[in-house]
Amino acid sequence: MPNRSQFTTLLALLALGAAACGTSSTSSSGQASGCTGTVTVATELPVSGNDASDGVPTQNGAVLAVDQANANHTLNGCTLTVISKDDTSAATGAHDPTQGASNMTALTGNQAVVGVVGAFNSSVCEAEQTIANDADLVMISPSCTNPGLTIPGSNSGIDTSSLRPTGKITFFRVCTTDIGQGAGLAEVATKTLKDTKAYVFDDQETYGQGLAATFKTDFVADGGTVVGTASLPGSTTDFTSELTQAKSDGATLIFFGGTSSNGGGIIRKQMGDVGLGSVDFLGGDGIQDTQFFTEAGTAGDGAYSTVAAPNPADLSSATAFVSAYKAKFGSAPGAYSANAYDAMNIIIQAIKKAIQSNGGKLPTSPSTFREAVRANVASIHYSGAIGTTSFDSNGDTTNKLLTLWKGSGGQWTYVSTLTVSS
Repeated sequence: MPNRSQFTTLLALLALGAAACGTSSTSSSGQASGCTGTVTVATELPVSGNDASDGVPTQNGAVLAVDQANANHTLNGCTLTVISKDDTSAATGAHDPTQGASNMTALTGNQAVVGVVGAFNSSVCEAEQTIANDADLVMISPSCTNPGLTIPGSNSGIDTSSLRPTGKITFFRVCTTDIGQGAGLAEVATKTLKDTKAYVFDDQETYGQGLAATFKTDFVADGGTVVGTASLPGSTTDFTSELTQAKSDGATLIFFGGTSSNGGGIIRKQMGDVGLGSVDFLGGDGIQDTQFFTEAGTAGDGAYSTVAAPNPADLSSATAFVSAYKAKFGSAPGAYSANAYDAMNIIIQAIKKAIQSNGGKLPTSPSTFREAVRANVASIHYSGAIGTTSFDSNGDTTNKLLTLWKGSGGQWTYVSTLTVSS
């Protein structure tokens, strides 16, 4: 639940008619009143192919923030424009770190771009970070959860310091890391589902491997036993051999660390083919999309997943955002729409402060502008749709919530919200 300050902020915004739903109104000081010109921001997300059901609603959230800022004249004369990049590979039809790196190279090379919302998948965030850091360009991810992206020593497969060659923090995220998500998933497995024996899959990607590793550690710490593991590439379409082994091992739970586009729904469907249809299935936010049910069919009902973000429908601070999103896009927000909305609004507020500090005009030096935006993001304390966001010294959010979802009727239905400590 939001605190008194968040609730007061929301009421004030509504009273001002700010449809900004978490975007601050223009300062009455008039410091930005002389602003003329265009400011460019960007999104970098998978908005086509198998990941589109994740990427498009997330992009919509960011675009809504830009549209509202322009309608409300947040930059007092200056106009925001948004460049939208797609990191889906034409070859695989799914998110691709190589494509993401190419997109980020283009964005950093465009000196007009001062902030990016993205990426969505941890492997893409990893591929893009060094490029953005070299260019002092802010990235705020709504959903990249691997702890190694920000926390040194948290993932043996990632050299966190190499992602920050300048020594500055340019990568931020408004989602909880997999340290918290892994602990939450283990708690769901042992406390909610009462499972004692887990067979653990991962899709060999940065996100999937990291989530599976943290889940295994926390599941064992909570009293469970990992009876077997399988690390398979995302192109895998036949999991029956591993599932048959899981059945032989007496697994009461199949855990999947990975994304729907890398086999999450297929595993759930094939569980029934080997006699595991009544066994619990649990995964992280990588399967919390419609693609999971496209692959799993009716077997998707009864599956569980967590999302490293709050459910906007359960937050009074997000009421106006949800209403505005539905009005603009004709559907309810996705799992990370509100995260992207707040991420973009944080960038917009950082831009506004940079302009105000420059006498109400756009900085003439692109490098000076980018650095001002970066510094303002790092120090922000922002009350928005998902609550109050600030960032620690690693660039991680201090607003740490996790939501549990269950498959029902071919869609994910909200179960509860969990607060995590890390």
